[in-house]
This record gives sequence, structure tokens and C-alpha cells, in this order.
Amino acid sequence: MKGYTMPLHDNTWAHLVFEWDPQARDAAAGTVLIGLGDSNDDRQSSGVALNHKGYRQAQYGSVSELIVRADQQQWARWRQKLPDPQHLQRVIIEDFSPDTCLALLLFLQHLEPAGTAPPLSEPWLAYISAWESGIYLDGDTVERSAACLLSALGHAYLPEHTSTNNSWVREGLINCLALLAAMMEANPQPTAGIEPLHTRQYSQAVASLGYERQLYRQVLQRALTCQLLVDLADGRRQTVVDALFINEASPSGMLKILARTDRQHTWTRNGFGLLAIYRPQEAGSGNDMVVSLDPVQGTRLDALWHRLEQRENDAWHGLRPRETPRFLESYRLPGSHQLRPEAPTQPWYDDQGRHTLIAAPKRLPTGEPGTRLDWHNDILPAVWECYFSRYLPPAIVPFSVPALAGRTGGKSIRVFRHHQAALADPSIDPMMRMIDTPTFHAWLAANSNPALVVKSPADLPAADSYHSAWYGDILAVSHRHGVTLYCRQDDQAQLDILLGATVAVADASQAYDSFLTRSSQQLDDWLNDLLESQQSGYRQGKIRHLSQWTEMILHTKAQALKAVNHSSLLGSDALHNRLTENLSCQWGLSEQRRALIEQIDRLDELMRQAIAKRQEKRQRVYGALFSALGLGVAANHIWQPIKEIKTVNLYEWQLMMFKENPGPSLEDMQAIAADAAQYEIYTLVILLVFGFIGFVLFWFFDVSAKEE
Repeated sequence: MKGYTMPLHDNTWAHLVFEWDPQARDAAAGTVLIGLGDSNDDRQSSGVALNHKGYRQAQYGSVSELIVRADQQQWARWRQKLPDPQHLQRVIIEDFSPDTCLALLLFLQHLEPAGTAPPLSEPWLAYISAWESGIYLDGDTVERSAACLLSALGHAYLPEHTSTNNSWVREGLINCLALLAAMMEANPQPTAGIEPLHTRQYSQAVASLGYERQLYRQVLQRALTCQLLVDLADGRRQTVVDALFINEASPSGMLKILARTDRQHTWTRNGFGLLAIYRPQEAGSGNDMVVSLDPVQGTRLDALWHRLEQRENDAWHGLRPRETPRFLESYRLPGSHQLRPEAPTQPWYDDQGRHTLIAAPKRLPTGEPGTRLDWHNDILPAVWECYFSRYLPPAIVPFSVPALAGRTGGKSIRVFRHHQAALADPSIDPMMRMIDTPTFHAWLAANSNPALVVKSPADLPAADSYHSAWYGDILAVSHRHGVTLYCRQDDQAQLDILLGATVAVADASQAYDSFLTRSSQQLDDWLNDLLESQQSGYRQGKIRHLSQWTEMILHTKAQALKAVNHSSLLGSDALHNRLTENLSCQWGLSEQRRALIEQIDRLDELMRQAIAKRQEKRQRVYGALFSALGLGVAANHIWQPIKEIKTVNLYEWQLMMFKENPGPSLEDMQAIAADAAQYEIYTLVILLVFGFIGFVLFWFFDVSAKEE
């Protein structure tokens, strides 16, 4: 379309009303719907509905292609409703996509009198039709992609929440049209890449691309990923693709392309080949649940479409509306443009029979949602059934080990074998391409976890919750609840060796758990005794003697070493020892042993310190008492001579009683007795005072000496 000048400011554009309404179905007089409505229904609509989806006459990849390839009869019907651009009053769009912009330009050009429209740029038409069909042609450098730049700019104008005010639509659409016109003028071949343009719209588009990249990184952190076996176009073979399941809160124009070109976060290093988007805020619109493939990879979703339609019929219990069925290639009668009688009013969209995109039914004419299926309970399980679990039997079969009885040593142990039919080529077995994927390993891990039942990708355990390793032709997937062994080849001898190692580690782990159960109360009692001994109001403790504690702790250490002894886990086979070591690490047996012994050693050290402090305190008290007694006795010996001088002793008392004549009077004896009693009180006071001084001095100097 080189040479075309977009009339951004002439009277036609100035008087046009632009609206964004993804739910619009009917076109009023003077109105054009782009990407909306039914292009086959010209008689019931006063305006023009331009929509290539479900068009009966031919298969078109875009609205732009529908406009260009329309026959004279179709153009006569459109011109009858809109003779020229001046009769156009309102444009209602579904989005700001490249196809919407190019379709509007093409339609207005074709409404001009014959011979006035500029020549059509076939490369741009093919490029935008491919983009609309889900085919990305620009490689990993999205900044040079015309479709990516235009989509990023358009989505920058979409409101985060539903808005009845469409004033922003005019600005967004005119800027997108200006960017498209500038790129078409500067680059006749869009697949050659867009060189930087010195326009405001181009700068806005580049900034929007940067924002979209940030948004994708945030979405990826909360998204669900897995690998699935998706059917190739021939329907006989399957290929492994990375799948991305996200809940999208705000619209993104670049999420699909960024996911498909993501080599870093995908197991296949080929980008996410399957993208499933759930938009709960758009419930009932048909855009709330979408599953799409990268058409370049040549895969199809036929199986999923049939499974969802069957689930939908079951959910309606025979009452699914079928009065005015939407045209769908999958319901077309062979060789005609008629639909089969069982076609519903709103089916699951099949991407015009290509089955590279599956979308939820739109609302019914009554306003009721066209689907009764739930994302978590129906869509995700259907994807899982179609592209993973249906390939398990008869390829992956459980192997019964009677000696295990399903559980051993407190751990769940499961065994699976890969069964191959006689004379079958292993290279065409779909599951042979899945055995190295994280999804298959996660499924194996879930089978030995009694708490998990995998019905959808959301039920798979997290990658950091299990460990996978190959031991010859046997894969061991272990986690804290158990281990699953997968045998790629039939090697019973190797399986027996690895089973023996698994059982040995499981028994050791159970012995450790049993020891903890038996010893937990005793350890708690010791810890409580230790804590109580440190409290200010309770310093006695129940364990008083070091010999008593030493005997108990030695017995406990012996039991702990017996519970986690590794000598019984060693074997003569290298694979046995490798698996033993890995399981011991996975189940924490080595760490448990070290942690347990360290815990007991720390408890032993703390308890010995507590007992030593108790004994030291008792010794200090006894020493202070003996010091008080000694100082009191010494003071009494010093006081006795003084007392003898100051008072009448027993010998002098006897002389006075029996030798003096006349004897002492009663008053004298009473005075002598009172004086003796007074000095006895002095003696007691001196004994107590010096005893207290001795107690204080010993306590103080003993504590100070120890602190120094």
C-alpha cells in the first residue's frame, strides 16, 4: 500500500464515532463491526459485520483477507448498506490488532469510487493474515516485528477494567493506524524487519514492548508449566511441547509471542508450544478460557476440542441450546455449507477447523454463559487427559512387589515398568519421548505420595520437592514421602538391587523416627529441667548429680547411634551405594544423624554446666556456713578471757559460797547472777555478729575470686 496517505484529519474521520465492544453482535445502520458479528447474516443487520471467523463461503485468515477476497456479490451487499465513506457513522472494534487496523483501511479504500484506491500491498496482507492465524514470522527480535510493535501499542490503550466511556478508543485507534501507515510506507516487505522510525507512535510502541516484557516475567513466576504430548497435523504422531498455564488479570498483546519465543524457561528450548489462558474477569465472553498452539510447530488440538464438547454436552444434561447454531467447521455437514443437527448455539471455537486455538463459547442470546465448564475442574483435567494420561497405558504399567505391600519403613515405594508391544519400534512410542521430562518425573513422584492424586497439571508436585536420578536403565524419583522406581528396560536383577537399597534406607529412616518418638518425651523433660534450673524462682532442678546424668546421656547416645547407624546401608554394588547415599540425603538421614548427635551433645554440655553450677552453689553455701562457724568460735575464744575478768566464774562462785564466812547475801548473789547473764548475752551477740561477718566475707571473696 505504498503511497497511501491516511486521512487522519479530514471530515470523514472527524465525524466518526469509535467504540470498543467485544460483545457487540448486531450492526446498526451506518455502523461497521470489525472482527465482530456474523458476516454471513446480511439480511438481519442494517450495518456491516466484517468477521472472517465462521465465514461459510471460504477460509480466510483475517478480516483484511475477507475484504480483499470478497466477490462482487458480497461487495454489492456491503455497498448497499454503505454506498460511500460519508455514510459511515460508527466503527465498533474488538481490539487494536494489526488486522483490525488494516481491515478498516482496506474497507474504506474499497468504498471509494472505482480507480481511486491505491494498489494493495500483498506482502503486508499475507503478513497480517498469518499473524491473525497465530503464525509469527519475525523471529526472536520482537522489537523489529511490525505486528508486535502494533499489538503492544494497541494494548497500551485497553482499559484495565470495563469502561463505558469510549473516548480513549479514538486516540488509540488513530495512533495505531498512523503507526501501521508509517511502517507500510517505510517497509514494503514486513518480514524484513522494521527499522527505527522517528515518530511518536513508534516510540510509544517500543516503550510498550518493554512494559510487556516486564509483565511477562511477572506472569511467568506465578504460572504453571509442564510438558505434554500434542498431536501433529497428521494425527498419527505426537511431539513433546512445553505448556504454559496462566491466570491473566490484565490484557497483554505480547504474552503469546513472548511465550512462544522463550528459549530460556522451556525444557524443549523451543518456546512454549501450548498456551492456556484463564481470564476470570471476562467470564462468559468467550475470551475467558483459551487454549492455543504455535501453528509453526504443526500441532493440533482436535482431541481437546472433542473432549470439551463432550464435557459440555454432559454438563447441560441434554438441555444444551441448539436453536441458532454458530457456524463452525467441525459441525459442518460434509460437502455443504449446512451444519449437523446436533450443532449447539454456542460451541467451543475450533479456529475454523484448524484446531490450533480452542476458545470458550460466547454468551447465549438470553445472556446466559454459553459454557458450564470450569477452568480448574474441567479444562485443566481435559488437557491432562488428552495430552498426557491417555498415553500412559499400556506403555507405563505398575509393577507389583508383594514384599513391599505398597509401603515399607514408613515410606511409600512404587515401581513402574515400560511395556513395549512385540515387534514395536521404541522410537514411535510417545512416552519414550516423555521419560526425561520434568512432567513425567513429577508424575512419578506423585505416585509415591499418598497425599497426591494427579488429575491436572495443577496437581503435580513442585520441582524442588523431589529428586530424580538415573541408575542405569532405572529412574529413581525420591521425595520425603517415598520413592518411585521406573524401569526403562526389563532388568530384574538391577531392580532387585535398587529395591534392596531403597528398603534399607527406608528401614533406617523408620528406626530414626521410632527413636525420636520414644525419646521425645525424655528429651522434653530434660529441656524443661534445664530451663527450670535457670529460672530465678526455681534453681534446684530434678537432675542433681553428675553421675546420674552421665549414665542417662550415655544410654541415649548409644540408642541414637544404633537408630541411624549407616553400616547396614553399605553394599557391594555401586548403584546400590549411589542410591543409598542419594536417598539418605533426600530423606535427611545423614543430616538427621548429625543434627541428633549435635543436639544431644549441646544438651549434655548445657546440663553439665547447670549441674556444675548447682554443685558450686551448694559448696559455696556450705563453705560460708563453716566460715561463719569458725569465725564465731574464734571470736568466742578471744572473748572468754575478757568475760572471765569481767564476771565471777564458776570457781570463784564456789569459793564465795563455801569459804567465805559469813556467806554472800541474797542481794549480792542476785547481782552476781544478773551480771553473768548480761555477759552471756554479750557472748551470744559476739558469736552471731562474727559468724555473719565470716559468712559475708567468705561469700564475697569466694565469688570475686571465681569471677577474676
